[in-house]
Amino acid sequence: MPVHPRLSRGRRNAALLLSTTLVASLTTLSTKPAWADPDQAGPASSIFLTGPNEGTPNDIAASYLRAHPADFGVRAMDLSDLAVASSYTSRHNGVTHVNLAQRYKDLEIFGATATVSIARDGSVVFVGDSLVSGLSEKASGDASLDAVEAVEAAADALDLADPKSPKVMSRSGGAAQRTVVSGAGISDQPIPAKLGWQPTDNGLRLAWQLVIDDSSDTHLWNAAVDAETGKLLNADDWTTHEDAEEIASNLGRSVTKSTPLSPASPSTRNPVQDGSSYRVFGGATESPNDGPRTLVTNPADANASPHGWHDTNGAPGAEHTTTQGNNVHAYQDTDNNNAPDFASSPDGGANLSFDYPLDLAEHAQNYRDAATANLFYWNNIIHDVTYQYGFDEASGNFQLNNYGRGGNGGDYVRAEAADGGGTNNANFSTPAMDGGTPRMQMYLWPGTQFGSPNQVVVDGVGSFDASWARFTPAPTVAGLPGHQFVYAGTGCTAAAYPATLPSGSWISVVDGGTTACSYLQRAQVAQSAGAKALVVAHNASGSAPVLTGAMTTAPVTIPAVAVTQADGAAIKAAIAGGTVTGSVRKHPNHPGIRDGDFDAGVIIHEYTHGISNRLTGGPTVNCLTGTEQMGEGWSDYVALTMLLDPKFDTADGQRGMGPYVLFQDDRSGGGIRPRPYSRNMDIQPFTYDSIKTGGWLNGTSLAAPHGIGHGWTSVLWDMTWNLIDRHGFNPNIYEAWNTGGNNLALQLVMDGLKMQGCAPGFVTARNAIIAADAALTGGENACIIWGSFARRGVGYSAVQGTTSRDDNSEAFDTHPSCRGDFVGRSAQPALNTVIAGDAAPMKFKLAENRGLDILASGSPYSRLVDCDTLKTVNPTGATTPRPTPVAARNPGGSHMSVNANGQYNYPWKTDEAWAGTCREFVLTLDNGFQHRAYFKFIAG
Repeated sequence: MPVHPRLSRGRRNAALLLSTTLVASLTTLSTKPAWADPDQAGPASSIFLTGPNEGTPNDIAASYLRAHPADFGVRAMDLSDLAVASSYTSRHNGVTHVNLAQRYKDLEIFGATATVSIARDGSVVFVGDSLVSGLSEKASGDASLDAVEAVEAAADALDLADPKSPKVMSRSGGAAQRTVVSGAGISDQPIPAKLGWQPTDNGLRLAWQLVIDDSSDTHLWNAAVDAETGKLLNADDWTTHEDAEEIASNLGRSVTKSTPLSPASPSTRNPVQDGSSYRVFGGATESPNDGPRTLVTNPADANASPHGWHDTNGAPGAEHTTTQGNNVHAYQDTDNNNAPDFASSPDGGANLSFDYPLDLAEHAQNYRDAATANLFYWNNIIHDVTYQYGFDEASGNFQLNNYGRGGNGGDYVRAEAADGGGTNNANFSTPAMDGGTPRMQMYLWPGTQFGSPNQVVVDGVGSFDASWARFTPAPTVAGLPGHQFVYAGTGCTAAAYPATLPSGSWISVVDGGTTACSYLQRAQVAQSAGAKALVVAHNASGSAPVLTGAMTTAPVTIPAVAVTQADGAAIKAAIAGGTVTGSVRKHPNHPGIRDGDFDAGVIIHEYTHGISNRLTGGPTVNCLTGTEQMGEGWSDYVALTMLLDPKFDTADGQRGMGPYVLFQDDRSGGGIRPRPYSRNMDIQPFTYDSIKTGGWLNGTSLAAPHGIGHGWTSVLWDMTWNLIDRHGFNPNIYEAWNTGGNNLALQLVMDGLKMQGCAPGFVTARNAIIAADAALTGGENACIIWGSFARRGVGYSAVQGTTSRDDNSEAFDTHPSCRGDFVGRSAQPALNTVIAGDAAPMKFKLAENRGLDILASGSPYSRLVDCDTLKTVNPTGATTPRPTPVAARNPGGSHMSVNANGQYNYPWKTDEAWAGTCREFVLTLDNGFQHRAYFKFIAG
């Protein structure tokens, strides 16, 4: 990525932090004062950047930036041309999010924006930005190329096919020369183009920005082409995939069983009574691992989907009786042409009853309608739930018809079930502009780690492993025993078959290769001839192919499989030697091909890519950029939090992401991430420096963005459980943010997305969440949030640097207003000397005796630090794992006590093995306030 000529991100973060903590004006939204008091913990970060201001939010935002250019690493002249890219208000907290685009000579600077959040009274809450400095000195280039020539240059640079007769479909005036070019065989959609400035290492270059929906592969390219030279200056893929290598390495990873506690059953309290019903893995049931399907009736929420899920015009009555409606169109796309297969949206009839058979002992191709209905259901659930938390029309949510409630319509989700674009994966493509239609692609998980999914049995000869077909039903467990095999050459026409065919049931065997005809045509001919199954004998060495074909006509109803060239030769030789019978069946040793459409965690994860892209920087840009970006983290987090269920999940237990599709037995499986999630740092050891190259376990590197994102989820997962400890758990995620710690955590994360601005890193996103709490609760939870981040190294003194993964610096301290010293102990950072193994009385004072039930979960603890630097580092030099917190214990039968004046004493039993080392002792109250002290241990 180009490095912008600007003040370093680290210095800019420091300036922002100082301004956040020092500006002395409280918002009128505060529900309680915030001060450094352990009984009323709420640090100075709940103070906004300014006090109340007069004027519109848009004017206040621009004025604030222009009054403080140095805080954002720019000069006043760099902010002379600011355009409002988007502006909308969050209903639940009254904050208006103004997204300002930086311009030069009337042209947008691509990626240069500022998000300024304004409270109801005009106070400036928070600013997140990616502004560029030194515009006038570093801008160059002429528009020698037109939009069509730019498309041709981009196609060449992106290694796409040569565009076929690209044509201008529309053109508007103005400096940007906005143009729409035909797809020209390289893009599934027309290609929008506009002129602007692309930041590079050498300054700004005049460039055409193009969006190409790659027809040849699963990519949505946002490309910037130099308008003078045609050179590709930047390319972002707006399609977010899972990491194939990481998934492959995790297939079959071991599982630790969880212990059931109590169930959770979220459901809307405001249903649309349209009579609809869906047999799905609903509620908090993530997948078949969690329990059976249930019949869910009238699940649409009237706030988010006022006319139900199947409406598109706002008038009484559903416009669609299939899995199509205002929020999503779910269909099968087994042939990977980004269009619905023939009759692939299941029809629920006039009663909107979507109840289809499912036998998980069989392969997934045999219950596609059930899978598609489940995909439709969960896309709508995510839409309706996140609507309650502020992902609505004004902020750019995904709806065909916005019913006059703001924003641009036309952008329902195209959810493609059993997509033929790949296996063991899923993806989501998010157009930047509100109104651009996103696409979700959900894949099958063949389970090849267990061997071939199917088997051809030739009686008296042997059993042969077989592949599978995308366009036919799968062989069943029972198979087709006793069926005669018939060889038909290429099998491309009826004439290829013997003149006399068996009178009973029989199986066709044909040669492979697609030169003579397609596999689909062979299957259609075999079915017409009366065959009950098709076996393709591969025509080349290597593995048997997965059979594919275009699904534009009535589907084939007989199963088709392929065998290797050698096995095909053996089968054909047996047929030539006389009448042979046998079977085509699901392999008895294979657990069955699985469908990602039954894993709600994967569906929510993919959908959330659209949410994080639309909310970050506003609904006109996609700007989660840099190698520190956490898009994968927000996606995992929303999935885990929406599905959180104490029947399966605990704070310190193990929670995997996507265990079902990895053929793991339950949520405690390792999942598709480098390590499962847990507040227990022995299970999930991530700290901030883990994102660095070589900073993960055993000197490896976390993959970008997936591994780095999983680190961000680890921090948010801890924060969520800490807020649950404080505010309780609400099993209904539809209810308001103030009804449970999990509801509150999800609200703060969503609000933080809106506030953080473009190109956020961990520290910026942390600050945005803290600012979100300030706007929502007056900073009531700030110390809990600071403590959660500090424990994972994203503490008060942490430095983000740029958005590169390698220039951050972790720190484990909490905000100064959230910490105090112990009575009779040397204040931080001085060392207290203690004989290792002795009991150390740890005394602290509160304003009153609050009883003994005042400690946060896992408190107190101690952690090893370096005696010279007092940093939490691994003595062996490895970055991960850092020394993990060790729960404090009391000597003998003693325990914490308190006197009538509110002075507490926690007797801490130290360990003889600590001699010659240093540790930090941390005692955290239930409101997040921490008492901290450092100790050096000597031998007795």
